[in-house]
Amino acid sequence: MRPSVRRALPSSRAGSAGGGGVLPALRALPALPALPPPALPALPAFLALLALLVPAAAGAQLPPGLLERAESGDAVAQNEVGSRYYAGRGVPRDDAEAARWIRSAAEQGYAPAQYNLGLLHFRNRGVPGTDAEAARWYAAAARQGYAPAQAGLGYLHIYGAGVERDSVLAYMWLELAFRGAPDEFTRRLYAQRRDELADRMTPDDAREGRRRADAWRPPDNP
Repeated sequence: MRPSVRRALPSSRAGSAGGGGVLPALRALPALPALPPPALPALPAFLALLALLVPAAAGAQLPPGLLERAESGDAVAQNEVGSRYYAGRGVPRDDAEAARWIRSAAEQGYAPAQYNLGLLHFRNRGVPGTDAEAARWYAAAARQGYAPAQAGLGYLHIYGAGVERDSVLAYMWLELAFRGAPDEFTRRLYAQRRDELADRMTPDDAREGRRRADAWRPPDNP
């Protein structure tokens, strides 16, 4: 049985990804090993959304109207409320409440929430921690062109965590994440991981991964 992959590494740098509420994230990834590891190493949560949220001071409140919008079914607001429960920003930290709100948004098809829900499964926070469920929600967001989820799904494919181990698919998703990254730092990060993977692939497999990225289009009904 392989070791758990749901561990976090110290964060090296934080930035803003935009697009509503985000969970605390880690941007530092270890280099890919030169040879396939005999046991699956701990995966970093670079597949987390790209912002590091700092818990608010005691007594802070939710922004006016946010909870009301979430209760009315607004997916963006639901994801924001969930991320705040996760981090303890304006509300007591509560993983179960975080998962409840984020799931409500994810089930409406909101890509950042789908990615957040995958991260909760990946980290075993408020939901059962299973790689397959993490991969399922990452994939749902990745199919909508959400770059952090595409990068995360690619990394899962490298190691076969919750998905088949497939370096061509991994390359494709990392390449797509690189193309859709929201800032230059993140583009360099994804490019580095993609290139490290390519060094372990045959030239033909790397070309096939790039060809699939060129041909990829979001489905009409993700």
